[in-house]
Amino acid sequence: MGQPEREWHLTLTDNRPIQFLLTNRYVQPAVHVVTVSIFAWAIWSAFMGPQNPDTNFGSVAFFGLWWSSVMLISLVVLGRVWCYFCPMGAIVRFTQRFGLKRHFPMFTGPNARVFGISLSVISITAITFLFARMPMYKLGVVFSPRLIGYYFLSFTTLTVGVSLVFQRQAFCRYICPATGVMSVTSKLSPFEIRQESETGVPCATLEYQSEYLSTDRRCVSCMKCTTQQPDEDVGLRVRWPGIAAVHQRIPLADEALLVIILWAVFPVDHVLGDHAAALVPLGEPWSDVIAYSVSVGAAIGAYLGANALGTWWSSVDWEASFTRFAYAYLPFSIMYMLGNHVIPGLMEEGGALLNVFFRGIGVPLALPEALASPSTIATWEWVSVTIWPLIAILWGVAIVWYSAKFLTKSDQQAIKAIAPHVVLLVVSTAWIIGLFGPLH
Repeated sequence: MGQPEREWHLTLTDNRPIQFLLTNRYVQPAVHVVTVSIFAWAIWSAFMGPQNPDTNFGSVAFFGLWWSSVMLISLVVLGRVWCYFCPMGAIVRFTQRFGLKRHFPMFTGPNARVFGISLSVISITAITFLFARMPMYKLGVVFSPRLIGYYFLSFTTLTVGVSLVFQRQAFCRYICPATGVMSVTSKLSPFEIRQESETGVPCATLEYQSEYLSTDRRCVSCMKCTTQQPDEDVGLRVRWPGIAAVHQRIPLADEALLVIILWAVFPVDHVLGDHAAALVPLGEPWSDVIAYSVSVGAAIGAYLGANALGTWWSSVDWEASFTRFAYAYLPFSIMYMLGNHVIPGLMEEGGALLNVFFRGIGVPLALPEALASPSTIATWEWVSVTIWPLIAILWGVAIVWYSAKFLTKSDQQAIKAIAPHVVLLVVSTAWIIGLFGPLH
């Protein structure tokens, strides 16, 4: 891959302290000692601390700050940068040294086809994401610190078990529910940290042929390439948000499927889930679980229908359009979570969350519970149901339009190919934000 244009590029390793942090082989292990220690303390606190989720260190660390704030915001801004810090990744790298070092089983060929598209082993991340998220909110794990402890202890056991059998960070690449999310959300990020050229150091995971660090796509930030080739510059690339979804080197249907699942479990399920008891009067948790499943099935079915209509009308290849056009729905999915949960949550309770977290690690804080005034919160609530969705729609339409330009020979054909998706995106967004009235 050629070097990026200089006007969109900043060489981070021109700064000596940053160069040391990125290329010294002892820095990341030291960071991992810290993150794994906090991770272990959070699990211990979930069991032994107060069983109020608002005051329990483990509950706040895992769900108040880690996933909903640190993870989601960092993914949108800087792509897969979290892999550098991830305690699970550190556990994987340590335990696989003592394992059987077997290759992770693959499935390829004409038999691995669903909905008329070829899928690979990467699709497992979509399944693990679905099953990992479901107990959090549908079975009440997030509301019980002790259940949170069992949840992450079980997850750690799975991580260790997989790593003791398979090599090359197989858990991080194919099983971790966050890795698939990071692979697709990284395409929206306006920044990418990457080495400026091929290093000649074979990727430790053998995931792809390119030999350079990147916070885009499926690099797990093992830092092998930077530590073995410390003289190779690492740069910060600035790009149009979403351009990576348009200019995909190797478009994967697996990742497109995960985009639709994110659309299902973030905005769609939040609407259906809020009315699960009325729609499915079976009592909790069955009504919530069924609503969750219906959301996934409805989202996939709606997308397949829109794609079928678009390919029939425009004669665009079915699998190519399935793979590329899914990203039209990604901006709203992520912005919905940010606008309706993450940002207002930090505004209303961010101070309290930070107080609990830092007190848990021995640093007393006394911040006010809310980090914003009531008027600011009210203004944001108005923005989140007016301007925010409009930006998401325009962002998604721009991505799908430029993607269609790659697949078609004329603007007219491109319009025909994406028109059903644009209609579905606009109508579903209007339904989700309540423009059609309350759901009964």
